Amino acid sequence: QNESVVRPPHRLVLQVAPSSAASRIVLPSAMSSNESLPLSCACGEVQGTLSGSGKGSYIVCYCTCCQDMHTFLGKESLMDAQGGCHFRMTAPGDIKFTKGESKINSFKLTEKTGTVRWYTDCCKSPIGATVSDLPPFMMDLSTSFIAAKDRALVARSLGPITMRMFADSSKKDTSALDNPKPSSRTFWLFTYMYHFLKFSIRWWWRGALSPHPFFVKGGKKLICEPAVVKAKIA
Repeated sequence: QNESVVRPPHRLVLQVAPSSAASRIVLPSAMSSNESLPLSCACGEVQGTLSGSGKGSYIVCYCTCCQDMHTFLGKESLMDAQGGCHFRMTAPGDIKFTKGESKINSFKLTEKTGTVRWYTDCCKSPIGATVSDLPPFMMDLSTSFIAAKDRALVARSLGPITMRMFADSSKKDTSALDNPKPSSRTFWLFTYMYHFLKFSIRWWWRGALSPHPFFVKGGKKLICEPAVVKAKIA
C-alpha cells in the first residue's frame, strides 16, 4: 500500500489553440465531484473512500508531537527528510470507512492535550488527528492513508502545500524549507484558523460537516477513548 509522502507537482502547461495565435495557461484542476480516492492502511485491513466533492488544505507539520506519533507507531519512514508529517485538512463527511472500522484506535500524547491521534490496530498505520475539545468540524487526514495509484488524481486532491507549521521545533534541519516558507511560531494559529474557517464554511454549506467518522453521531463523544502513550515513547 501507499507508504510514501505525496507531493503535488508544481508545473504549468502552455497550450496553443490551433485556430488562434492566442495561448492560455492551464493549471492542474481540483478533484471533480464524481471523483473519489481510496483510503487504506498498509496491510489493507482498514479501507475507505475520500469524496472529491470538496476541497481541503494541504498542511505539513514539523512539531515534536506529530513526530512522536510516527515514532510510537513505528512509521518514521512516512515523515519527509525534514521530519514533516503531511496532512490534508478534510471535511469529516467526505470520509467513509468501508472495511475494518473495529480496527481503528486512538491515543493522546499527554493527558491534557485535546489532540487525538488515530491509527489502525492491525498495522499501526496513521490515519490522522482530531481535536476532541472543539466541535467536530474537520479532521487532519494523513496523506499516507490515501491509497490511490493514480498520482495525478492524488495531486489534484491535495493541491499545493498551503502551510508549514512548527518547523523550528523539528528534530531535523528545516532551514532550507521554502514554497511556502514555514509559518512563524507567533502567527501559525492565525494561518491555520484562516484555512480552517475558509473551508469549514464551504463544508457547512454543502452539508459535509457530518457524519464525522470518529465522533458518535449527534454529539462530541469520540467512538473510542484514547489512551495516553507519552510515557511509552523513548
